[in-house]
Amino acid sequence: MIDTPVTVDAGGGELNLTKKEIKEELAYQKQLVEELKSADDNEEKIVKEYLEDNDNAIANKIGNSEESPEFIDTYIINDETQLVFTDTEVMLDTTEMSNENEATSEEEELLREEDSNESVISSIKEFGETVIFGQKVHAAASKTVSARHTRTVYAKISGNKLFTAGIGAKFTYNGAKVTAQTTENYVKVNGISGVAWSVHNKKNGVQKPSTKKRVVYQQATAKSGITYKGNGLVVEEKYIRVNLECNHLGKVSKSSVVR
Repeated sequence: MIDTPVTVDAGGGELNLTKKEIKEELAYQKQLVEELKSADDNEEKIVKEYLEDNDNAIANKIGNSEESPEFIDTYIINDETQLVFTDTEVMLDTTEMSNENEATSEEEELLREEDSNESVISSIKEFGETVIFGQKVHAAASKTVSARHTRTVYAKISGNKLFTAGIGAKFTYNGAKVTAQTTENYVKVNGISGVAWSVHNKKNGVQKPSTKKRVVYQQATAKSGITYKGNGLVVEEKYIRVNLECNHLGKVSKSSVVR
């Protein structure tokens, strides 16, 4: 039986893939997903070693082609972990949340003084799939919750870690309004032999769509390049953004994007 090529058409181009190659890609993805689901921790180590030890036919094929297709397959590992596959990259999303605590007098004061900025329109829905954590809390008194969200991007063909973006936030809410503070924010790049990544246009902030919603974000552009005859050449450019959102009831969600 002839393995008829199937054309993948998305992103920037087309690539003819056989049904066998598509089946192998799905098996490749599911094996890593199962390894993560059965692991207690060390997700980054598991992803890196799996990519290093297992060839990927589609990534190799794209590496030898001038065409640039793109597909995205997303798997929910558990409440804290999500895995995203594209044609050439694997992305690991992790999220941590603290327990709910009573707000301090200083945090309650900040909540009372918080002004809503109705002119800022929330863009959380534009930046990837949103995953909800925790439960609604109808708070009679002010409470706080802290959260941390990261996205790490790996090269599928080699297992090399390319870059990581992280955002941390503390939210204070009372059932009527919410305020937010950034607790950590960063974008880190990792060098690969012959290719250097750099970070540009870093921006961290708090969006205030209304008194009942806050979005804390970190965004940047990561660029890879090589030096040729003393001149720097940009090979690839990626926009990355990570978000944490909380409403007035203490419901926290996260989202992230690389494009």
